[in-house]
Amino acid sequence: MFPRTSALAAAIAAAVLLLSAAPAAAVTVDPAPSSASAAQWSVAPASSAGPDGRISLRHTVDPGTGVDDAIAVSNLGSAPATYVVAPGDGILGDSGAFDIAAGDPQESGAWITVDGLDVGTVTVAPGETRVLPVRIDVPAEATPGDHPAGIVVGVTRSSDGVAVTNRVGVRVHLQVAGDIVPALEAGDVTATFTPALVPFAPGTLRVETRVENTGNVRLGALAAVSGAGLDAAALAGDPAELLPGDTTTVVTETSAWPVFALFGTSTVRPVVLGDDAVTAPAPVEEGFATPAVSWTGVAALLLAVGAIGATTVARRRARRRTDAMASADADAPAAERVEAEVR
Repeated sequence: MFPRTSALAAAIAAAVLLLSAAPAAAVTVDPAPSSASAAQWSVAPASSAGPDGRISLRHTVDPGTGVDDAIAVSNLGSAPATYVVAPGDGILGDSGAFDIAAGDPQESGAWITVDGLDVGTVTVAPGETRVLPVRIDVPAEATPGDHPAGIVVGVTRSSDGVAVTNRVGVRVHLQVAGDIVPALEAGDVTATFTPALVPFAPGTLRVETRVENTGNVRLGALAAVSGAGLDAAALAGDPAELLPGDTTTVVTETSAWPVFALFGTSTVRPVVLGDDAVTAPAPVEEGFATPAVSWTGVAALLLAVGAIGATTVARRRARRRTDAMASADADAPAAERVEAEVR
């Protein structure tokens, strides 16, 4: 979970919150100009005794049933603080990180109730940790699969008439039991070749593959490319996360020779993320083709051909002049040749 700051006068439940699956940590919040010290707090999954070391709330629940859990809110500052606590629907933000949808929860966030609050807020003394019971009630008509959500905890202060909200949160991995179908599809592969400045040296091949999660559980996606004339390469870094119904573009770059045209295959490999108890489906493949021309090499070839052609033309012209002069001498009268020799 990460702190974020926004100049919005909306309540936390209607704001977009950036979350991660990292362990809960203390978060420093910039105080209002009149505040004597910065407020600090943390929020984490908990048992009745306090934070229990988990990184998220993770549950598999049958439709029409519920489950109880808890979060712990700790005030690490030197003054009492009142925090707004609100559940929300889980989404992926533009950066690909886990986020909370703006507005009132419409799906799994609406299934979550946090107790121990006073009109959506909790006041915590300095150095105190408050454990808040959490109840998740899954509707009977809920579809099987992942229904991501989160719970945010934050403070809103007013500075120069602008409300500044700082918040952190806990991710909720909620899965409704039933027919679990992990599936990814790949398509819309775009390949581009960027030639090197050095003539005929290997350039850079960039392959973008559109991936869609067509199943009902989250998956990660890694991509690799292979083909003649290019170095086989896999996507570096962490796999891209896709929630059910999400699409993203995975990018792979590798070196390739300028062989006028490159043909290859982009292979997307589904990856099981975190502690998810699913079986990754088989990799999916899509072909691609792109021109691969060394333009500096073409220019060098044209210059070389032009120089050879110019040299050849000059030599032919010189040979023709020489032949013409020899022919003229041969056709001249003998007397003229003798006179020329005497002179």
